[in-house]
Amino acid sequence: MELVLDSVKYLDLLNNISYSFVSKKIVGIYGDNSKYIVDIICGDNNDYDGDIRIDEEIIDKKFYRKNPTKIALIDSKPFFFTTKVEEEIKFNLDFRKYDCDLEKKEKELFNLVGLDLSILTRPINSLSNSEKYLLSIVINLLYSPDIVIFKDVFQGLDRNSKKKIMMIIKNLKEENKIVIVTSNDTNILYEFTDEVILLDKNNIYKSGNCDKIFTSTELMKDKVIPMPYITKVTYLAKNKKVKLSYHKDVRDIIKDIYKHV
Repeated sequence: MELVLDSVKYLDLLNNISYSFVSKKIVGIYGDNSKYIVDIICGDNNDYDGDIRIDEEIIDKKFYRKNPTKIALIDSKPFFFTTKVEEEIKFNLDFRKYDCDLEKKEKELFNLVGLDLSILTRPINSLSNSEKYLLSIVINLLYSPDIVIFKDVFQGLDRNSKKKIMMIIKNLKEENKIVIVTSNDTNILYEFTDEVILLDKNNIYKSGNCDKIFTSTELMKDKVIPMPYITKVTYLAKNKKVKLSYHKDVRDIIKDIYKHV
């Protein structure tokens, strides 16, 4: 599957944005204006120029009406329409006219995110922020979307919840889905994305392979986008002729330091 943004423009906030998102790759988008890209992909903003296509089919208002389960948006600050967990799940399935073995799906997805089924009877306002985020993931994955977008991924979550969600995102990638995450933290994007789109205001500054971009000397010299801390340390060490390799885990950096320093 392929999701294509072709010369997308929106006011003075997005300028000629072109990119091809494909299955089995996690793509991270950095920059404040990433929210406008998300709104356009999800059909919440139709006042743009350019085209958006999924497998050559132009996405317009009719597309979203015909395909209400195609795209899922998982926001770090989820909005709920009802007051109880069980009611919210049923509301979303009814809204999208999606039929499934609900009991089986709930067991599978609650287990995946690490929530106990007992919360089904709880009021939503009794849940912690992490529980609300995990519940939002359950609700959005119930209808088996092909494209899953995590907006402001990990924002406001504790360490254990971050680990769970990272595992979920990686599983979605292996399920042949298009996975998009947005974050203004390059450390997060470097840790687990395959490709990145780095926005400088309304333009794409750089896009492509995550490792190549975040370890490039150009990124360090330009100072347009902040480098991940772990690559910045390695870059500075290399300039001091220290033999360090680029790693994504700080423990591997420490091993290199013990080996070469």
